[in-house]
Amino acid sequence: MAQLVVVYWRDIPAQVIVGRGRRAQKVQLSERFEQAIDRCAMKVGARDADAYLAEWRKAAPVEVAGS
Repeated sequence: MAQLVVVYWRDIPAQVIVGRGRRAQKVQLSERFEQAIDRCAMKVGARDADAYLAEWRKAAPVEVAGS
């Protein structure tokens, strides 16, 4: 079974990873999600790299059908 993991900045999804280990495939979501992350980061004052990077997280993996 493959795993599906969503990468978030705060609660905004940014990327989807499907698979395991070296066989995992990563797909970045559309530019509108990137723009939403940038707008939100500016609003909350995450202007330096440490504050910005501290907000990234991966959701718990979910098992999905596939290889």
